[in-house]
Amino acid sequence: MKANNGRSGGQNYGELMFYERAAKILETLEQRKGSIKALTVGNSNLDPQEKPLMYALICQTLKYASVLAEIVNANPSVKDEKLGRRLELLLAHDLLFSKSGLRRKGANLKLNKAVSRHQSSLKAQLNKLRTDRNVESDEDLIPQHLQDEDTWTFRYARVNLLNTTIDKVKQQLSEDNYEEVAASREDMRSALSKRTRKYAHDPDLEDVLVFPPGTELHKSQLYRTASIILQDKASCIPAHVLRPPPGSHVIDACAAPGNKTSHMASIMNNQGKIFAFDKDRRRLSTLVNLTDKAKCKIIEAKCADFLEVDPQDPTYADVEYMLLDPSCSGSGIVNRLDMLVDSYIAMVNGSNEKKPEVNQERLQSLAEFQAAVILHAMQFPKVKRISYSTCSVHEEENEAVVAQVLASQNAFTLAPADQVIPSWPRRGLQTAGLSAEQAASLVRTLPEDGTNGFFVACFVRGASASFNVTPRKRKELQTTASVPADANTGNKKPKNKGKYGESRKKKSAAEEPAKSANARERQTKSPLKVALSAKHKGKKRPKRKSSVVGT
Repeated sequence: MKANNGRSGGQNYGELMFYERAAKILETLEQRKGSIKALTVGNSNLDPQEKPLMYALICQTLKYASVLAEIVNANPSVKDEKLGRRLELLLAHDLLFSKSGLRRKGANLKLNKAVSRHQSSLKAQLNKLRTDRNVESDEDLIPQHLQDEDTWTFRYARVNLLNTTIDKVKQQLSEDNYEEVAASREDMRSALSKRTRKYAHDPDLEDVLVFPPGTELHKSQLYRTASIILQDKASCIPAHVLRPPPGSHVIDACAAPGNKTSHMASIMNNQGKIFAFDKDRRRLSTLVNLTDKAKCKIIEAKCADFLEVDPQDPTYADVEYMLLDPSCSGSGIVNRLDMLVDSYIAMVNGSNEKKPEVNQERLQSLAEFQAAVILHAMQFPKVKRISYSTCSVHEEENEAVVAQVLASQNAFTLAPADQVIPSWPRRGLQTAGLSAEQAASLVRTLPEDGTNGFFVACFVRGASASFNVTPRKRKELQTTASVPADANTGNKKPKNKGKYGESRKKKSAAEEPAKSANARERQTKSPLKVALSAKHKGKKRPKRKSSVVGT
């Protein structure tokens, strides 16, 4: 079987039938060679009509895996069929839990018959489990950590103020039988329990509504008309922190897929100009489609590498605000599907399986790139406010980058805490190079807060301050930092010019050796890389001192 790269389907199933293909997918998941979505809905070797069925079967089998294993193991006669563990689980799931029973179309009927012979004994064991555990539904048999609401993020909907008003959205929700509840941050979990048609107005962001975990809004009229944008609360924070006023000029440096871009357009009331950069043409096309649907009229999409944009270009002479959300490890993203896989692998390996360790070299490389993006943004002459964010929980990509940027120049400082969502209690970590006051001006979110893990910092230019990097940093800014190959991005170099603006200029053969030499020198002498290496070399990481308030 051809290994899957985790981004697109690539399995060669040959003549395998439906449940056998599903077993191969389980095997690949056990080896951590792909994600559930990539191996099912993103798998080019599956029939399009089969993809959603395969996705549902894999997810449900993983969810009930421990229950199914207990039932099958209590029936030795099933083992005599020599189906193998994966087929046993898959077939037993559809036999016991699927409303339509075992699938016949595209399935190996011999396998179906092999498990169907034991239907009575398997159902008897299921009933025994229900009685022994005193549960009212099959879902209550699922392990607690997979049904624990504290592991779920809320469903958030941002009101698109270019298309409607908050009052109109609430009126439509009322007509759709949703009830608004008043809930503090502390009471949100109990007020918005799963499977209830309730919602609350977010206590921190005025254009965000909060729904119970798992609420399905994709089919709603509000979503179809782009009156609401389904966007995690944490992802809404950067635009609120930046707060570009109507009429201003803004750069979104790493813009695709475009939710933050459209959010800024909403805050600016479609007045001014937003230059949205992304160097991947496919991702930029997604941004154009998304922002067009959201009725954004002030966005100029540019297929280009932001690090190669000249800060002195007259096109950007009036840019005063920058939103930077560069490639990162994505370690803060809460993925319910990953939890299913982790739980399944732990069961298979007797709970001894450990998650892959964090790749420190990769984090260092990402941090170098992130710092370069911020320092490049600071070179634009009129820029006075910069929002920097990541969907990472790692200090190396967050506080360490901020500390390095502050130490590398003298024009920008951190905005005070009362300008950076002051009502939000979880603040930054007081780490090397940051004072307690500076850490308190940073924003962190974690899954336990009901959001994805996120980090936001806001840099502001000092009065009459001009950008001037320290001598140690000057050489680094002469070359372009590169994004690590496995970063949380789909970016590739564009090949041609197109409707999205200037593409990357091709380097001459004479320029390439010089660039490579500079890149090696930058990599060797980078202050951030030296600091990070020293931090982790030969000793355990020190305990972090957190400036979390009220949590």
